[in-house]
Amino acid sequence: MATETRPLAIVVGSGGAIARSLLNLWNQSGHYDVVAIGRISSDVDNVLSFTTDYSERSLADVVELVAARGTNIERLVITNGVLSGEDFGPERKVGDINAASWQHVMDVNALTPMLVLSAFWPLIRKSDQPRVAALTARVGSLSDNGLGGWYSYRASKAALNMMLKCAAIELRRVNKNAKLIAYHPGTVDSPLSKPFQRSVPDGKLFTPDFTAQRLEGLMATAVVDGELSYLDWAGEKIDW
Repeated sequence: MATETRPLAIVVGSGGAIARSLLNLWNQSGHYDVVAIGRISSDVDNVLSFTTDYSERSLADVVELVAARGTNIERLVITNGVLSGEDFGPERKVGDINAASWQHVMDVNALTPMLVLSAFWPLIRKSDQPRVAALTARVGSLSDNGLGGWYSYRASKAALNMMLKCAAIELRRVNKNAKLIAYHPGTVDSPLSKPFQRSVPDGKLFTPDFTAQRLEGLMATAVVDGELSYLDWAGEKIDW
């Protein structure tokens, strides 16, 4: 059995801008064994890197490798997400809905994070004080939707929020020291938001480092209450 010296801090979807900032932030703290998980190996220095195709079998294999390193997860952030691609984008009207694009967005934004959470669930259950966050979006809020459009993206984030809510209820039964957060990072200067930055108000386009620091602050100060917290980058609650 591996001798644990430091708790684990894990980023899944490690190639993204926020993910890389989190890896660097946690590295600098010196408190964690930092783990990067993604489709390709991370080029961030001083992290343990594993690759996955996000199938259930692949994720199970990765978790087994992580567990050989340590089983006490203190941070787990799931950053997987997609908004647009070469041949699709956010739907502006009902007639824009396309079955293949819809399925892809739902798979990446809703199903994949939950498969990741499921794979890590046995470790989360027995970790001392796990803080788990998944990146969501304010547009997943039904009550906040005053503009319409963006059908598949909104639906995928709403679906993710609901499943995270279910997971939080389950988690409070099996680990009373755990906390689950659905985190809206705001509009971050990243490839995901690049095509849509023209409409961002002044001062509301955030650096990945800023967003990562905000998330770490929320995780560090989170109140363990057995509930899912749906929070934005400022720590403000978002209405469902």
